[in-house]
Amino acid sequence: RAPSRRRAGQRGDAHAAQPPAMSMSLDLAEQSRIDLACTASLKRTLDMYLANYAVRPVNASARSLKLATKISAEYASVRDSVDAQAPAQPQQGEPGAREAATGDRGPAGGAETGALVLRAQPAAQPAVSNAVSHALMGQQPQIGRNLLAGRRAPLKLEQPEWHAPWKLMRVISGHLGWVRTIAVDPTNEWFATGSNDRTIKIWDLASGSLKLTLTGHISTVRALCISDRHPYLFSAGDDKLVKCWDLEMNKAVRSYHGHLSGVYCASLHPTLDVLVTGGRDAAVRVWDVRTAAPVFVLGGHTNTVSAIVTQASEPQIISGSMDSTVRLWD
Repeated sequence: RAPSRRRAGQRGDAHAAQPPAMSMSLDLAEQSRIDLACTASLKRTLDMYLANYAVRPVNASARSLKLATKISAEYASVRDSVDAQAPAQPQQGEPGAREAATGDRGPAGGAETGALVLRAQPAAQPAVSNAVSHALMGQQPQIGRNLLAGRRAPLKLEQPEWHAPWKLMRVISGHLGWVRTIAVDPTNEWFATGSNDRTIKIWDLASGSLKLTLTGHISTVRALCISDRHPYLFSAGDDKLVKCWDLEMNKAVRSYHGHLSGVYCASLHPTLDVLVTGGRDAAVRVWDVRTAAPVFVLGGHTNTVSAIVTQASEPQIISGSMDSTVRLWD
């Protein structure tokens, strides 16, 4: 029993020694809460005064000096003409000088001290003309006002001619999928559309009626272009094919093989018998329209070629790609 009593006494001593550790842990927890509260208070204070950060106090004398300098630099050419036509001011020694300086016309004005007269003298102000000084106070003479108004006359904007608002003329339906591309005949008599339903439809432009449906692609038709020198219609699609359609026989007469993936765009050269196409294989290919032979393969893009424009002057080919670049080819 004696050893057991000793162990009980040791446990009691251990329990008696715990309160300082617990109090220390409580102090640390309280200190951390205080730190968090201080941090939150500082953040709120910063958010409250953030709008006024780095705002310089306004110095009245410096502001007036800056304004006087600007006015002297801008209206130096007008100052002489305004001063020449301004009415003469009475001298300090003449009668009425005190009234002109103080603005008093009665007996009370004569009882004023000379301090007001000295404060109103031009020598105490920056070297700015009287007309400009009056302009600062909104009391410029009439001639000065006219000159300033002439210099600051607002620009007269030309009004465009009125045009009747656009309105919906006709709605044409006939495709079974998304319409991906449209091309209009140079004679303005008909237009062609290509769609996800793998067909090319030719519509009458005046009546909106369907004239012809061309089938031959096995995937989405992405691009169409119509020749203004030959009765040819060119189409390109996701099936890697570029086709030439003879509109007199209403059938495909040539196919251009060479693209490694879908063809997204096509353009006919305005003066040469060449067709330029681009697609997902990141290549711009130039074809001979008559023989369907590849002429050039223009490499350089690193992603899908999504747009091509051709013109007679240099650069004759402009291509845009999904690699965020536009390339000009000579």
